[in-house]
Amino acid sequence: MAVTLISGVTGVGLSSICQRVRASLDDEYLLLNFGDVMLEQAVAHDITADRSELSSLSHRQTQRLQRRAAEYVADQAETNRVILSTHLAVETDVGYIHGLPDSVLRDVAPSTFVLVEAAPSTILERRDQSDRGHGPATERQVEFEQDLNRTAALEYAREQDAPIRFVENEGSVTAAVQQVVETLES
Repeated sequence: MAVTLISGVTGVGLSSICQRVRASLDDEYLLLNFGDVMLEQAVAHDITADRSELSSLSHRQTQRLQRRAAEYVADQAETNRVILSTHLAVETDVGYIHGLPDSVLRDVAPSTFVLVEAAPSTILERRDQSDRGHGPATERQVEFEQDLNRTAALEYAREQDAPIRFVENEGSVTAAVQQVVETLES
């Protein structure tokens, strides 16, 4: 089966898009959130039960959780078409790190990348309306995060010899969802 990786920065509407995409497809598609899978692994190994604490783990602990999560995704991809929602550049207490280091990328083996973006002002507005407790950010910071995400997508797609599909999530989420569904069905 295949893994389609869908990524975007916090506040772009990634969760909403992924949930609506999954709801519009048949049962052979499985939606996984890489951060949720990492948290499940952290709980199973008595590291933390709080998702917000993942960003404060040591780089070594983060890499181990990423590898364990990647193995889980790879196992699920044996029998399902996986839609994997993740961040390609992850902010930690010490700076940004790769969301998919080499060993993780090899295990996950995405066949397609979908990059969801919106205007920085739109993302900031969505973050302000969210109850997820995002810290203050500027448009310049959001631009930087989207640049990191684009760069990582290009690097990862090159490694996998996979295409990247750009999806803009401004205005109605319906158009973005339709573009993702078309990508999955092609």
